[in-house]
Amino acid sequence: MILAVGEILFDYFPEGKRLGGAPFNFAAHLKSLGLPVTFVSRVGMDADGDEILDAIARRGFDPAAIQRDPERPTGRVTVALDENGVPEFTIVPDVAYDRLAYTEALAAVLSQPPDMIYFGTLIQRSEAAPTVMKILETRPPSTRCICDLNLREDCYDMNSITRSLIHSDILKLSDGELSILQERFDVQTTPERFIDDLMHNFSIAWVSLTSGVQGSTLFTRDGVFAVAPDKTDTVVDTVGAGDGYAAILAAGRLLGWPPDLILRRAARFAGALCRLPGAIPDEPDFYQPFRSWMRTGGDA
Repeated sequence: MILAVGEILFDYFPEGKRLGGAPFNFAAHLKSLGLPVTFVSRVGMDADGDEILDAIARRGFDPAAIQRDPERPTGRVTVALDENGVPEFTIVPDVAYDRLAYTEALAAVLSQPPDMIYFGTLIQRSEAAPTVMKILETRPPSTRCICDLNLREDCYDMNSITRSLIHSDILKLSDGELSILQERFDVQTTPERFIDDLMHNFSIAWVSLTSGVQGSTLFTRDGVFAVAPDKTDTVVDTVGAGDGYAAILAAGRLLGWPPDLILRRAARFAGALCRLPGAIPDEPDFYQPFRSWMRTGGDA
């Protein structure tokens, strides 16, 4: 079982709203690909919260794993796209997922130790941080953790970064986030040397670096692997492409795919998402060409 913990919210685009939040996007992709996934978050006692519970139930998640907050609203992000479909996010503070609590219901979910836990930094920006840390600190040794940093402006600090690195077996970050880390740690060296130091100092097994049109690279203890981006003729927007990439990265690690195959498949899946509006496909048929990956090896 894969446990994804973190924010679920509505992305408000100029043309309307779409369900989102990196941890939910990650979980929704894996669920649609046929893998066992549990998603944990918190929403408000409002219309958006009701709509989210209905939506996740339709996608096969257990709504009982979603907490309700009687005081704070459901999470919300406004999204503006530039001429290349690249998003700019404005994240509303002080919302329901900021108060994710370690409840008896959450403890019951964790009574079945997950094979992998997904988390990021946004859920750690306020009161939810101790809950996330308790989940990570009490996991059994066999449970692997994948951290998608997702550094959003004014939503992280050195404490949340350091905590995340300490608990990461797999670390996913963009080249922009890599630059932020180098600046925050005040390290003047090459990106490759800095990543090598991160892996050594924090005992991280894999670091996945995505670099947009430059492709992506996977740093492992057994070598470094790289792949060009998937050839995408039409980019509608890139919202959620990184979450899809992270989902295939996690699936590949759990299912034992070789690193070069993971990279090719992650790039192909992320490229397919870029041809659609928003972070999560509306049509289940989108996943049909990719479901065979969960059952077989073979090429991308």
